[in-house]
Amino acid sequence: MRSLLSFGVFAGMIALCVVGWDIGGIGGAIGGALGALRGATGRGYDMSERLGNIYTGALVGMPIGFLLGGAYAVGWPYLMSLYR
Repeated sequence: MRSLLSFGVFAGMIALCVVGWDIGGIGGAIGGALGALRGATGRGYDMSERLGNIYTGALVGMPIGFLLGGAYAVGWPYLMSLYR
């Protein structure tokens, strides 16, 4: 049951990145890729541990990237409109 919930969270985050592509989803995709890359370069004794590191890195990187991408896509133009 726990793994089903975990895969549901992962699929939901991917769907959120696709649906919200213009408002930070690209940041979520980049964050997920960077998190997966960080997990791949990490330490792992066997392939299942390394895959777990990749999965966890992507799962942690996606919301952080989505947040930063949303701040850049929505917040930055707003701040620039106030500055002019």
